[in-house]
Amino acid sequence: MMKKLLLALGAAVVLLTAGSLCNVFAADVIAPRPKKPTTPVPVIKTEKQNTLKVMTMNVRVANETDPYPWSKRKIAMREFLKVNQPDVFGTQETLYFVIKDLLEGGSDYDWVGLGREGGTRGEFMAIFFKKDRFEPMEYDHVWLSENPRLIGSMSWDTCCTRMVTWVRLLDKETGQQFYFVNTHLDHVSQLARVNGAKVIAETIAKLDKKLPLFLTGDFNTPSTNKEVHDVFTNMGLSDTWDTAEVRSEQYATYNAFKAPQKDGQRIDWIFTRAGMKVYSTDIMLNKEGAVYVSDHFPVISVVEWPEKK
Repeated sequence: MMKKLLLALGAAVVLLTAGSLCNVFAADVIAPRPKKPTTPVPVIKTEKQNTLKVMTMNVRVANETDPYPWSKRKIAMREFLKVNQPDVFGTQETLYFVIKDLLEGGSDYDWVGLGREGGTRGEFMAIFFKKDRFEPMEYDHVWLSENPRLIGSMSWDTCCTRMVTWVRLLDKETGQQFYFVNTHLDHVSQLARVNGAKVIAETIAKLDKKLPLFLTGDFNTPSTNKEVHDVFTNMGLSDTWDTAEVRSEQYATYNAFKAPQKDGQRIDWIFTRAGMKVYSTDIMLNKEGAVYVSDHFPVISVVEWPEKK
């Protein structure tokens, strides 16, 4: 009798224990989880503070007659920036109202730039940067002509006014300063492209050589055009497509709002000064069926500069 009583008590203990364990596990599974922050994180993230995600993007001059009008593209572009989170990026064909559209609704970015015809007139070679992390220390604008200090000046049979904008930024997280240079070469005259590249090289040569430097742009010519590309590599700059540890498949960076062209020409480039490690470079294709952000695919590089001594 005593044996049966002990067995019954033991079974009750087991059932109670199992019941409480099931309740714990059930509560753990069923209880609502805290909501994750809605702020998107960068696609690529490293723990090192001296790592930057830089981008070049020709935004396509804004109009409503394109297959993808600006009224739709601006929404897609804001979403693209929200998802991919470049730290600093250079744009081309950027009109003043486009800059305002991109910053609408509490953007993470600030910018520097000037219309190529002066003031707010014409296209900007605007440079955008995360305003919480970076502070502009100085900036300037130079025209790609025989009179580079003359606003709106043109030379060498260029089809339209061309210029370069640069800024020296302070990274408030690390104390590191660096230059970011952004341009758009002519799409018609090879003479203007070559001489424009030389003006950019002369401008860069005057900047502090001890600081890291990025050059971005729509160069309107394939990277195989040595007359233009070698102007920059011969002065010690490196194309991040060539130096990246990992890179996407190559597609033409100009898409004309059409399907991606595999193994096509790269006309949108990112250069760095020597001494920088390039983790990755990607040509950012549109998702199938999505609104094209531009008639150029953005190019993004994740780069690490040497730690500040």
